[in-house]
Amino acid sequence: MENKREELIAKLEELLGEENAAEAFAKAKELKRRWPRVREEEESFADQELSQKFNALMDELGSKAGDIFVNTEDRKNEIIAKAKEILSKNNFKKGSEQMKQLLEDWKHAGRINKEKDDELWEQFNAIRKEFYDKKNEYFENLKETYEQNKTLKEELIAKAKEVANIESVKEAGNKSNELMEEWKKVGSAGYKEDDNLWQQFLAERKAYFARRDAYYDELKETFSKRAEAKKELISQAKLYLARSEFTDEEVNAIKDLRAKWKEIGNAGKEHENDLWAEFNTIINKYFENMKFYK
Repeated sequence: MENKREELIAKLEELLGEENAAEAFAKAKELKRRWPRVREEEESFADQELSQKFNALMDELGSKAGDIFVNTEDRKNEIIAKAKEILSKNNFKKGSEQMKQLLEDWKHAGRINKEKDDELWEQFNAIRKEFYDKKNEYFENLKETYEQNKTLKEELIAKAKEVANIESVKEAGNKSNELMEEWKKVGSAGYKEDDNLWQQFLAERKAYFARRDAYYDELKETFSKRAEAKKELISQAKLYLARSEFTDEEVNAIKDLRAKWKEIGNAGKEHENDLWAEFNTIINKYFENMKFYK
């Protein structure tokens, strides 16, 4: 008998070291039910000492657990209140973990009586059911939303491919930017689809950028050639101005320089205005001199 009691006291002392006081107290109450009882007149002095020690440990553990853990009904009502709070937040990932923990807390909260326990359980379980129903509905709707967003992104990818057929690079650029803005407005298609869809869309944009860069490289080269051609006309105009013979042949040659200038085409905003200003000044000066001479 004494060994049995000492064994239960040792287990109770171990429970005092557990972090979860509520769970430890629930286990302790089970130990208390297993405590050997004898009639008072048969209880030895040693038995009395062991009983006093056991009861003292139970009191200590109960104090450590706190009144809210000792009072089973209050504890279960608190769990119900926490479950309602979780239900109101609609955070299903975090909420699922919290609901799981509350169920564990409920298991270790102890019992009151069958009628009251059943009443409180029905309240708690109804909240849990509503939470998981909302969770399932949310993810069903989320799945549908993902499908819709996937379709929208696939349509934008198809439109991005059509940009390649737009002859004007500027117009193609405007369209590509418009599609990018539309893409930003479309929500997620799910982590399994998003990256693949983005890589497809990005590939079409890169194809446009490559075409644009090639176009502007070619245009830059064209502008450079036109600038050189116009510089040559300026050199010729300077020769005529320096000579200033004002013969019909020379005047016609000056006019021909103007015609050639137009034929060459624009040399780009970086050079065109300066070149034209220089050329036009020389030509005007030539005709001013001719007017003065004649």
